[in-house]
Amino acid sequence: MRLVYLQNTDNAYVAKAEITLKAFGVAIGQKSKIYIRKDSENTWREEKTNKKVSPKDAAHLDKWLKDHQKFVEH
Repeated sequence: MRLVYLQNTDNAYVAKAEITLKAFGVAIGQKSKIYIRKDSENTWREEKTNKKVSPKDAAHLDKWLKDHQKFVEH
């Protein structure tokens, strides 16, 4: 998972990540996903399905937010 961008909207953080699909250690493609974390909630959700992300993905997203938060705050 690789961060493409992270932005702060009026009431939420929006992160776009690029995910590399691998089979037997060989990269076969990539797909992009957008994740949203509303200020009123403390959980990341996938934009299309509105499902909570896995704990592993949430850890990545939280680290990116912590590292880049001072740059995206207005």
